[in-house]
Order: sequence, then structure tokens, then C-alpha cells
Amino acid sequence: MKKIMLYFVSIILLVTLTWGCATSRKIQTVQIGDNKLSCKELSRELNRLNEAQADVDSKKGMTGTNVASALFWLPGLAYTYYDAGQALEAINGRKAHLTKFYNERDCN
Repeated sequence: MKKIMLYFVSIILLVTLTWGCATSRKIQTVQIGDNKLSCKELSRELNRLNEAQADVDSKKGMTGTNVASALFWLPGLAYTYYDAGQALEAINGRKAHLTKFYNERDCN
């Protein structure tokens, strides 16, 4: 009976840690129609990117998932940080891309 209970607890822990990895929504750097956005739309998109960056930053550090990953499944923690880095790279690329249009249109 103890073996069965240990087996189920192990399965639940493994599934929780696997699904619990904090992944970030991926943003496409260049999107169709970017060159047609108005100053207001560019500003709105840049604000949305700042929110997305804050969301990614919140998944790093001492979150419950990260602590559990560090204790029980170190590759999960490594993936969380790798994924966050990839998401931040895409966000920064999109910000640079949109900022180019923002500056060309002399938006203020």
C-alpha cells in the first residue's frame, strides 16, 4: 500500500512540476501592418509590450514554482529562465522595431 501511495504522489509531483514551469507568451518581433500603425496605436502597442515584459520578469526569481523546481526538478528551473530570456529578447526586438516607426513619424 505504501508503494502505491508513493507512486501516486511521485506522479502527481512530476506532473505538477512539469506543468508548473513558468512559460512566457511569445511575441512576434515583426508583424504584418506594423508600418501602417498610427502614433496612438504604436504607443498602445509599446505599452502592451511593457506589460508583457513585467509579466515575464515576474516569472523569474523566488516564485513558488521556481523554488519547487530548484528543490525537485532543476531542469524545470533552467527552462523557466531560458524561456524568460527568449521572451524578453523577442519583446525587446519588437520594441526596437516599433520605436523606429514611432520616431520616423515624430510621435510624441
